[in-house]
Amino acid sequence: MVDAGQGFAIPQIDESVCVECGACMRVCHQLENNLERNIPAKTLACWTKVTSDRKKSSSGGAFSVLARKVLSQDGVVFGATMSKELKVHHIGIENSEDLLRLQGSKYVQAYLGDTYVQVRNHLKNGRMVLFSGTPCQVGGLLTFLRKRFENLITCDMVCHGVPSQRAFDVFCERTKLNGTCDGISFRFTEGWGFQLARELISPTKGGDFNSACVKRKPVCPAKAWYMRAFNKSLMFNEACYSCSYTQVGRVSDFTMADYWGLGRKVPFIHPTYQGVSMLLVNTPKAIEMLNELPDLYYEERELQEAVEGNYNLSHSSERPDNRDVFIADLFDMNKKDIVRKYGLQANVRDYIRLLKQWLNSKK
Repeated sequence: MVDAGQGFAIPQIDESVCVECGACMRVCHQLENNLERNIPAKTLACWTKVTSDRKKSSSGGAFSVLARKVLSQDGVVFGATMSKELKVHHIGIENSEDLLRLQGSKYVQAYLGDTYVQVRNHLKNGRMVLFSGTPCQVGGLLTFLRKRFENLITCDMVCHGVPSQRAFDVFCERTKLNGTCDGISFRFTEGWGFQLARELISPTKGGDFNSACVKRKPVCPAKAWYMRAFNKSLMFNEACYSCSYTQVGRVSDFTMADYWGLGRKVPFIHPTYQGVSMLLVNTPKAIEMLNELPDLYYEERELQEAVEGNYNLSHSSERPDNRDVFIADLFDMNKKDIVRKYGLQANVRDYIRLLKQWLNSKK
């Protein structure tokens, strides 16, 4: 993998060892994208009944229910985590104590490394595997494997697009977050919604990231301009603006997102302030697993409601005309000038939103 020039990692053939067998071309999901697409069989508004998991999750905690089920069967769960160096990468976990490392959204391109090879090895050894990631990461895994495995469960997250690790590094450096925290939460979990927060681990726990003593402190909205740039689609990978996976037909067994738009047309009688997951059940394998999840509370909804509330279920994010200029400025311009030039200042609504999240967390 090499830097494409704007911080995005892309594959590059090492011509010094290439024998022109074409294997890499055959497993590239962009070149050979013949994956089966499934229209969701069920659309669910749901959340975990495990209160502690719901509090740690970005929305309703549906992922934790799937993960705990697989882990209880001596399986392996793969997903994105953030290191103490604030780098995002995929890992596999084998016990529920490590689940915290995979919970919560990460708005950065996750480095996969040899994750696909690890997944394949576990599958060949007969272990149940849950792989979670962006739709293109799932598509890449499925074309890499080149065969169906009944012991593989895939789960994609509805994706707006991914900024590069380099862009996030610049934000952390300009905002002086490096060295002040053990991680970043992109979604303040004390109440449902968007808000950056620093994660601090109690030193009495010896740096145990799995401890319940992980404390989250919201980043001041004035400093949280990364999320506003994200919401304006200013720094995504070029491929994200013409993504082939932004359609109702899904390649994964499950699809997850926040359930935005819930209840706008058909009433939803349950409180939503703690977060509600949208879960699309796409395959017969997923339907079978759904019947084995007693910790998942759900209500079936209409698919159209989910599509209308989640733009990227049916559309790629629009490419801003100033996208290339923004990325160049991001690497060269100081924070104050970037925020002013691109209209990334916090407004009153950002502070009100933070207050509402805090009030919701006290209910």
